[in-house]
Amino acid sequence: MSAGAMHPHALFRPHASSASQRLEQALRLYRKRIGRCRTENQRNRVHIALENYMTPLEVRHFAAALATDPPESPSRNWIAGLNALMPTKRVRPAEFERRGVVNGATLYTAEAGSPKEKTLVLAFGGHFHRLMVPTPSVLDCLDPTLFDVILLRDFSRTFFAKGIFGLGDDFFAAIAALRRHVDPGSYRSSIALGSSAGGLPAVLAAILLRLKRGVSVGGMDFPYFAGKLDGWGVSAQPYAELLASRPIPFPELLLVYCGGHEIDAGAAVALHPRVPSRLVEIRNCKGHGVFPTKLRQGRLPSFLSKLLGPQPAPELAATISHVAQEQLG
Repeated sequence: MSAGAMHPHALFRPHASSASQRLEQALRLYRKRIGRCRTENQRNRVHIALENYMTPLEVRHFAAALATDPPESPSRNWIAGLNALMPTKRVRPAEFERRGVVNGATLYTAEAGSPKEKTLVLAFGGHFHRLMVPTPSVLDCLDPTLFDVILLRDFSRTFFAKGIFGLGDDFFAAIAALRRHVDPGSYRSSIALGSSAGGLPAVLAAILLRLKRGVSVGGMDFPYFAGKLDGWGVSAQPYAELLASRPIPFPELLLVYCGGHEIDAGAAVALHPRVPSRLVEIRNCKGHGVFPTKLRQGRLPSFLSKLLGPQPAPELAATISHVAQEQLG
């Protein structure tokens, strides 16, 4: 395996007993791994991979430790840039810790609170295995005493149709296996949240698992999804049947999109009549990246609060007609 071809679980798999020992061990392993890199491309591959896995606590620890490196140090510059993307930089009494479920699924939880007091977020990453922004940027917005997050990664880049590595070889098998690791019903609330290529899978998972809410951010419409599956030799029929099903309880479904992005807007508007859902148009947003836009605007914490809160935000809870659109600033 080349210096850059590492799996982050290999780096962040410390066996130390205390949190401080685990952080120091992770830092040592990082320095050892990055020291083997001989090119900028290799370093970038390591850093990009780590941005998909790290916790806010790890970012803060690495930032403090690497700040003593020379000013021209790639490691110092990388972590300074990542730390700048932490929306709150809040030090909390309880912090998220990462626990690998399988290679394709990572649990972020804290030793505080019980499932009955928390919301479980099943996060379906896009093609870059995250919710459009570094994972710690998202986690930094959430209170670990109120949320557990399981980030699901589509390494096959087939919209999860070929499963989740370590859980199952197709979407349905993977979701069934996930239930053996976590019981959504044991939580106060359970939400599926997906961005881009993970948007429609999050909607499907919310229906399949009968969660409280399913949120697609910049997701695709079903015909595009079905056409891709056909090209991969996967039948779209089970997915069509699931989308058409109306189990009880049925989740609240939100289709979120940038109002200035024609493709995403068209996909959301086309999916809306196929399934009971609410259209949520994001104003002052022209590109595909809803999460990056909110991060740049300094509004990612409030945005996630509206989507994931125990009760929908007033503008999301408002009764709207079948064709009406909501707008979030």
